[in-house]
Amino acid sequence: MNKLNSENFEKVVNDESGLFIIKFSSPTCGPCKTMIPVFEALTEKNPEINIYEIDTMESPELASHFGVRGVPFVTYCENREVLYSFTGVTPLGNLQYVINNINDPYFRENGEFRSEEPKKSPWFALSIIAVILFFITVYFLV
Repeated sequence: MNKLNSENFEKVVNDESGLFIIKFSSPTCGPCKTMIPVFEALTEKNPEINIYEIDTMESPELASHFGVRGVPFVTYCENREVLYSFTGVTPLGNLQYVINNINDPYFRENGEFRSEEPKKSPWFALSIIAVILFFITVYFLV
């Protein structure tokens, strides 16, 4: 993971042409330390994506520029544009989901991922009907 700070930020970001990730953290942040193996795994799975780290204590002006309110804070960027962000401890699956779906037309148009409607099971309705039929049968038989 490459380090970014106020001195090298502009040069590094200007040289980036595709998707890259910036992770904001602090050396005193416990949750940030728990994210270290998650980012190691993310780097392993996605060697083509550059992941940078900014120490918020070392570069508070960069944290302010990105609107960081808490760490760990992860932001996905492309061509100097912030595409998506997470705050707090985030599972590897969620981080990978953004990478896998970053080019989804719905996301590109709306800035959010489409949430799928849960599939409705017919079992709930059938069980309600069965309970009603049971009570009707018991009522008329007694």
